[in-house]
Amino acid sequence: MIFANTNKEITLIYNSEEPIGRQILANALKEKITVHDIDLKYIKLTPTQWAALASQLNLDISELVDTKSPVFLKKFGQVEDLAEQDWLSLLAHNPDILKAPIALKGSKIIMITNPQEILYILK
Repeated sequence: MIFANTNKEITLIYNSEEPIGRQILANALKEKITVHDIDLKYIKLTPTQWAALASQLNLDISELVDTKSPVFLKKFGQVEDLAEQDWLSLLAHNPDILKAPIALKGSKIIMITNPQEILYILK
């Protein structure tokens, strides 16, 4: 799976079970640009893809995970510190623990916590 690397399309990585993901997708689809949506409910990314996204975002892998979410706490409880490979494995097998949707367009990449932030990457 290849992520958008041109300014002519957006790749949106989100979970359609989360309201924010659906809102971001709706906002992106309103624009006159191709949207390549990766719904984590149906498509799982590999550890290599997660590592590449974290690197592009300049984040540690653990920063992609919402360790305070009810989903995470129910599945794993309180987690102190894991090795990078363990975080990658958790994300690859449990994409529903992603902290927030990720949007890519050309060289821009952002983690979106507010649906209106998609407008930043559309500029």
